[in-house]
Formats: sequence, structure tokens, C-alpha cells
Amino acid sequence: MDKIVQEILKRQFTGYQIDSRLIKKGNIFFALKGEKTDGHEYLQDVANNKVVAAIIQKDHIPDNQSLDIELIRVDDVLSFLQSLAAEALKKSSAKIIAVTGTSGKTTTKEFIFELLSSDLKVSKTYESYNSQAGLPIAILNIDKNVDFLVLEMAMDEKNEIEKLIKIAPPDIALITQLASYPGDLKTIENLARGKKEIFSDKKTKHKLINKNMAHLKAFSKEKFLTFSIEDKKADFYFDIKKNIFYEMDRKTTIVPPFKETHLLENVTAAIAVCRLANASYENILKNLNKLKPVRMRFEKEKIQGVLFIKDYYNGNPDATIAALKNLPKNKGKKIAVLGTHSSYGILSNKVHLEILQIANKYVDEILCIGDFWPKNVENQIQKAKKFSTLKNIATYLKNTIKKDDVILIKGSRFLEMEKIFDYL
Repeated sequence: MDKIVQEILKRQFTGYQIDSRLIKKGNIFFALKGEKTDGHEYLQDVANNKVVAAIIQKDHIPDNQSLDIELIRVDDVLSFLQSLAAEALKKSSAKIIAVTGTSGKTTTKEFIFELLSSDLKVSKTYESYNSQAGLPIAILNIDKNVDFLVLEMAMDEKNEIEKLIKIAPPDIALITQLASYPGDLKTIENLARGKKEIFSDKKTKHKLINKNMAHLKAFSKEKFLTFSIEDKKADFYFDIKKNIFYEMDRKTTIVPPFKETHLLENVTAAIAVCRLANASYENILKNLNKLKPVRMRFEKEKIQGVLFIKDYYNGNPDATIAALKNLPKNKGKKIAVLGTHSSYGILSNKVHLEILQIANKYVDEILCIGDFWPKNVENQIQKAKKFSTLKNIATYLKNTIKKDDVILIKGSRFLEMEKIFDYL
């Protein structure tokens, strides 16, 4: 495999792809086999789009034996992709910043990139390419001839971050947040141990965590720095009422372009990382006003006098509660359109009911969709209504909303809640 890796890195491709729909002329395609799709089934499609070569499983026999592309056979396509990305990083002198957390990681990654870019050459992984396949393909496609690479790392299972760290060992590592509802990992300690894998490489010089997780046993033997918008004892503390950022004994006035607490927590983490990267406050502040929520994450859009908040990338309970607590003040009604989350097993009913009880305090109406809400939700929560389709929700909104209303649309990607706008 090592020989093939070196040969591939010497060649010039216009891009690297794992998604056949994104193929462009001159790309190389990795035929990954997943739970739902198999990249080998799309070899003819990528050949039609002028792909130069495809990495395939050694034992695969293409349906079309006369494909007009080079087929490079390897034992395991995913392992090869990861090895290729790891080797590409070894040839780069860029320092690596790695970000993980159950919420806030994409937004914080974007903030770090924006703030560092005022004075340095910086690259980042795009969108949420943060998995065992997504991270390496993103690494291969970004410019690595830079000062810093800002990478995002996700965890869907135990030891996943450890695998990502082997691809891209960071110089600076950050954990933004841990979920109050740990889902399949069952306990917050288990979740913390999984996320802590981001600190496992000897290369990692700076380890930064949210102060609210410092008490956990998982971190008891770690040497780390902390950030917070609540705890003055944190190494990096942002007083959001006075707009003063504290770094140990140093004070700096910081005025971010938003007031939502979850975004202020993200910017606090981002500034802390920039300082650990030796960026000056002068340079950090240059791009502060350029910061904005990432697409589909508390993204605001006003349509005919109604403010829609599009927050349908991460539907986990903590992200949902943060969105509810940070709805802007308005003259009209506040309506929350909430989608269910699927990974809470026997606790699902309890978790969803708690979300509804919190929503009940902050909004005038709750419109629910998805399979995991309590069956008699309307009887338990007076403001709640359950719907079977997004189209039905859109119809209800069309007949209900008025100027100055605020509509929060919150849910996970699998629900495709953005389709509500197709029906409005």
C-alpha cells in the first residue's frame, strides 16, 4: 500500500472525491462501500464524467470490463484513503488545529479560520467533513501549503476520534461541548473519554476544554486549559455582559457581532485557540465583525416581515435547548418547529418530553414532527401540536403566521426540515 500511496501523491489530480455526484474532469474517485451505498456501483457514472482514475477493492469485478478509466486496486479503500491523507499531511509544515464536541464544532472551526486568516495563511475542512471518510477526503482537497489547518473531528462510535488523530495529529486540540444527553454512549463520562481521544497524540501541545467539563473523571489526569462565558476561573473567560475577554490576568474588550449565548461560547473558544496559536489580539479583532452563524445553524432570514431561524443541522437536545433560549425578542408570536432525535433508545420518551417542557417556557406554539415524540404529546404539553408531514406544518404556518413573528425550525439533517420552505 505504501508504494501506491506515494505514487498517487506524486500525480496531479484536479480533485479527490468519494461522492460520484461531485465528480469533475480530472478527479480521482474512491469507491467506498458503506451501509447504504457502494461506490463501485457508480464507476460507469464517474467514467462518463471524465474521472482519471478510481481506487477500488482488490476483489471487485466491474460490470463493464471496458471502463475508460484507470482502476487502482487496494485491499481496503477506506484504509487507503486514510493513509493517503495522513501521508499528505506529513509532507506539509502546517500546524494542525483539531476541533471536536457534541455541538458547536463546525461553527467554532469556522470562527477560528476567520479570525486566524486576518494575518496568516489558513485552510479548513469544508462544511462538516469530519468523519473517517469525510476528514481524509477534505484534507486531500484543501491547500496544505499554509500556516495552519483547522480540522473538524466527529465521533459516532467509541475510538473513532483516535482513528482520526492517527490521520491528523493536532498541535492544538479543542473540545467545545459535551452533550447533557449522551445517547448511545449511555454516560457523560463515556462520552468524555471518547472525545478526550483528541488529546492522545504526543504532538499535541495545547489542550483546551469547556470549563463546564473540567470536573469529569475523564479529564482528571490531563493537563489542559479551559474557556468559559460563565466561570471566571477559566483560563480564557469572556464576560458577555461587559464585553471583556480575560486571558489569565490580561483584559481585552471584545464586541462580537451577535448576542446569542451559544455563539458567544463558540467565539470564546475560537479566540482562545487563536491566542494559543500566537495570534495577537490586534489581528484577531480585525475579522471579528466578519463572524456569522454557519449555514443551517441558527441562520436568520426575514421573509415578508417574519423572522425564520434555520437551525436544522444538529438536532441534539442541547443544541435544541440553546436555540430555544436564544430566540430574539419580538412583538409577535414565537413558534418552534421541532424535529425528533433518534439515538436515545429507552430514554427517548423522557428526553423528548424534557425538550417540550423547556420549549413550553420560551415559545407560544410548538409544532412537532418525527417518530419519537410522546404519543399523547398534545395532552401533556398544552402548546404542542404533532404533525405527520412537513407539508402539513407549512400549511399550518401559512394560515397562522403574521408580521413580527419568529419561527424557529430545529431538527437533524435526516428530517430534511429545509423542505418546509418548498411548501410555504
